[in-house]
Amino acid sequence: MFSSHYTKDVSNSYAVSETATLNSGVKVYDSLSTMQRTNLPEQALVKVNRYYLTANDNDDTYARINYNGKNYFVRATNIELKMNNEINNYLAQSGLPHAKITKQISRIFERRGYSTSSGKPRGVVIHDTGNENSTITSEVSYMKQNYSSTRVFVHTFIDNQQIINIADTKYMAEGAGSSANPYFVQFEMPHEYTATSFANQLGNAAYYTAYILKKNNLPVIKGTKDGGGTVWTHAMISSYLGGTDHQDPIFYWSTSARKLFGTSYNINDFVELVQAYYNQM
Repeated sequence: MFSSHYTKDVSNSYAVSETATLNSGVKVYDSLSTMQRTNLPEQALVKVNRYYLTANDNDDTYARINYNGKNYFVRATNIELKMNNEINNYLAQSGLPHAKITKQISRIFERRGYSTSSGKPRGVVIHDTGNENSTITSEVSYMKQNYSSTRVFVHTFIDNQQIINIADTKYMAEGAGSSANPYFVQFEMPHEYTATSFANQLGNAAYYTAYILKKNNLPVIKGTKDGGGTVWTHAMISSYLGGTDHQDPIFYWSTSARKLFGTSYNINDFVELVQAYYNQM
């Protein structure tokens, strides 16, 4: 049970529209103020309409679910989201696998704090490298070797097997223009060419995004035109905030998904996948 101070803080909650099943033996509550237990059928199919972030010792996330027209509450770790995208469903059926984050922090990158009142990032920006047949190793090496002339860097590179963090996420990166750099953690994705590797890369990317958001007690919300939200593509930065004109990773995601899975993939699908990983944390 946690303090009602946090349960009543609706400012730290966000609306969603998802479908999920309850895990076996889940504890279901009538409200977050009384935490009174109730019973629902085993593995009931429910609608998820809101998440609540808490600042208790475990930083639990609670989901508000609707069953037969009535709202209940469960820990987000106790629901399994129903995926709308074939690639996300493939990862969910595989148990939402992900690589461990490997820290290879380089001291060559400038360390400037975020321009936020908290001094922490307010979201994540997703890039793809735009280079065919490069590797995560060659991309990391290129960025380090050319930083003195380009002054461009991201925090992390992610492929199908590795999540390599090269710049301290306590400080801003310089990969998405002046309107975004002071506010977001940023990562790059080298291109993948098989269905399994592409899916696993998306899983690693979603896990890393969820990790950053959870670490900073941020919700999982797609970026918006007014600058709100926490999950952004570089293309969205270009369209909504300006200061850059890149359109990644739209083409990489869409063409790879179509070629390798015969389906589509966009930021809405990615946000869905991020939430699934977030719920496990």
